[in-house]
Amino acid sequence: MKCSRSFLAGAAALCLAASAQAQTVCSVTDITPTAQACAGFYNGNLLNGSPADLTAQTSALALLGFAWDGNFNGVEKVEGLNGSQTVDFTTLLQGISYVAFHFGNGQGGPGNATAFYRLDAGAGVDVLTLAYNASSNAVLYSTQVTAVPEPQTYALMLAGLGVMGFMASRRRQA
Repeated sequence: MKCSRSFLAGAAALCLAASAQAQTVCSVTDITPTAQACAGFYNGNLLNGSPADLTAQTSALALLGFAWDGNFNGVEKVEGLNGSQTVDFTTLLQGISYVAFHFGNGQGGPGNATAFYRLDAGAGVDVLTLAYNASSNAVLYSTQVTAVPEPQTYALMLAGLGVMGFMASRRRQA
C-alpha cells in the first residue's frame, strides 16, 4: 500500500511536469539567419502579459543566457502574423539578439507552441524568415544597439584635421 502511494505520487508529478514542456523540440534552423540556441517549444502562447507567462518567458530566456527583467511593456511585439514566414521588426537587429515566436495550430507548424531564440544578427538584419508557416505573433526582447557618435565627436575630429592641415602648410612655407 505504501509503495503504491509513492508510485502514484511519482506518476502524478511526472504528468504535471510533462505538461509544462511541449511535445516538439525547437531547432536553431527554425529561423534564418540560423540561431545560436533555442528553448522550447512550450505549450500555448506564452507571448502575452499574464504573470504566469512572464515567469515562463523569463525562465526560457535565462536558458539562452539572457537575464530579462520581465517588463513586457519594454519589448517590441509583432502581432497578427497570420501564418507569415517572414517577420519584420521595426528595430534593426544587430549583434546578439533574443526573439520569440508563437506558432498557432495552423498547418505546417509545431501546433500552438512558443519558442525562444538567441541569434547573432551581425551588422544588421531587417527580416527574419521562419521555417514554419503557422506563425501567430513575435517578440523582440533585446538587440545590441550600435553607438552613434555625438556631433561633438565630429567637431573635434574636424578641428584636429584642421590643425594638422595648418601644421602641414606651415612646414611647406618654412
